[in-house]
Amino acid sequence: MVISSVYPFSVLGCDLSFPGNKLVSGDHCKIIVDEKSGQVSLEDTSTNGTVINKLKVVKKQTCPLQTGDVIYLVYRKNEPEHNVAYLYESLNEKQGITQDSFGSRDAGISPKECVPSVAGDEIPTFPSALPDREGASFSMSESRDQEDLEPIRKRMKGDGEPDLTLQLLVADQCGVTHSTLGNVRSKAVKPDKMEETLTCIICQDLLHDCVSLQPCMHTFCAACYSGWMERSTLCPTCRCPVERICKNHILNNLVEAYLLQHPDKSRSEEDVRSMAARNKITQDMLQPKVRRSFSDEEGSSEDLLELSDVDSESSDISQPYVVCRQCPEYRRQAGQSLPCPGPGSQPGSAAAPGEAPSTSTGVTTAQDYVCALQGSHAICTCCFQPMPDRRAEREQDPRIAPQQCAVCLQPFCHLYWGCARAGCLGCLAPFCELDLGDRCLDGVLSNNHYESDVLKNYLATRGLTWKNMLTESLVALQRGAFLLSDYRITGNTVLCYCCGLRSFRELTYQYRQNIPASELPVAVTSRPDCYWGRNCRTQVKAHHAMKFNHICEQTRFKN
Repeated sequence: MVISSVYPFSVLGCDLSFPGNKLVSGDHCKIIVDEKSGQVSLEDTSTNGTVINKLKVVKKQTCPLQTGDVIYLVYRKNEPEHNVAYLYESLNEKQGITQDSFGSRDAGISPKECVPSVAGDEIPTFPSALPDREGASFSMSESRDQEDLEPIRKRMKGDGEPDLTLQLLVADQCGVTHSTLGNVRSKAVKPDKMEETLTCIICQDLLHDCVSLQPCMHTFCAACYSGWMERSTLCPTCRCPVERICKNHILNNLVEAYLLQHPDKSRSEEDVRSMAARNKITQDMLQPKVRRSFSDEEGSSEDLLELSDVDSESSDISQPYVVCRQCPEYRRQAGQSLPCPGPGSQPGSAAAPGEAPSTSTGVTTAQDYVCALQGSHAICTCCFQPMPDRRAEREQDPRIAPQQCAVCLQPFCHLYWGCARAGCLGCLAPFCELDLGDRCLDGVLSNNHYESDVLKNYLATRGLTWKNMLTESLVALQRGAFLLSDYRITGNTVLCYCCGLRSFRELTYQYRQNIPASELPVAVTSRPDCYWGRNCRTQVKAHHAMKFNHICEQTRFKN
């Protein structure tokens, strides 16, 4: 590259075609030729700084250049193969270039190839004089063939990896002023942690109109990511597939507050206009369609546009608008597939296919209900589908099906109209009717598989199932022989699967504890009791569980 009086400055920086190197800023530095004195100087405009002869120059600092200076855009002591370096050399005297020749030609100088040796060197923090240049060796090529005038490309090593050592030949009009650089260059300052946090990894500058990617939540300038998403659907940082894009208002506010304290780090008006022009992220991209499944039998679905990331200035909707299968809006959308109501039918009594509850066939109030316009809804914890929130009505009218667990108070739709999630055994039911599944006895006794197998063998030899055991345990609970940690729970208490399984395990332990020793194998009853009893944390290990009995209370260190 040649700089002359016709083109008095040049900018070095990073392009999106080289996103792998996060240390090169979009506009990394400027090399400027003074029109009057002819002095060539470098002004740093980067985030990470520029190194000249291993002396660091930080942002907004200017440093004069002289022949032989090595300019590092990236200097990695332990990874020299990742260094990005340039060599500055004045060709005014060597090539006999005059001011007239510079004015008549844009580029007439043959570039020279250089490879600086950087391994093992260190960057001095506060140098008192110009570093010795004898430690750096350069291999200069003096060829002036026509091929030297072609654009300089990255040379490839033998192993196929790109060698990022670059070249820069700058022509000086009036010669170089040989002054001591130690008196001109400012001392390096410590990096600003807040600035590093608010820096976009693509342009290596402060974030501007930033957006976050989901689900990884990495953040970039909207203009920078617009250029990236045209060539890839993966996150530039973690390569995670991007599911949606959203505005990051918190980071935008932090950047704005940071620039109020550091106005010198603001982008130029030209840069802001350029980024606005390159921003291809539209409002439609910030409002993705969410697919919701409304039919639990036929598998039909509707696509609803859920406004989930709209600025308060453009919308007064504070919550996403939810539509369930009993909403008038849903019935209008599905009206073509619904049968026409008969003469004696009431409005809203027709049900869409698949609305009948899968287990609670005795509950009919759900079929006759129509949601109010923008009425309150609850989201089922099991299938994540909306349903009318009628929990307050149930306090006045017990005929309305329960919609929440009596212990954890989480909403479930199984009793209301049947849960649509595949594999749901009944996410909400009275304790005595809960379907806990065939594997509910696996590790049922404190995850002690040996004791659990003893119980399963006992039930199998007598032709009993876990349901028979639950029925007997609930009878004992009603008599007061068994106790639960939550005294409110009875056989008719409406529980979710998780709360029901937890109470079932408490009853199972008491059931196993009350089995007479004469009905158990000798190998089981002959074991000594563990000091820690049912609270033992080692009973999950097979050898310890087989050696000691854990159906007992703790006898050591009880306090």
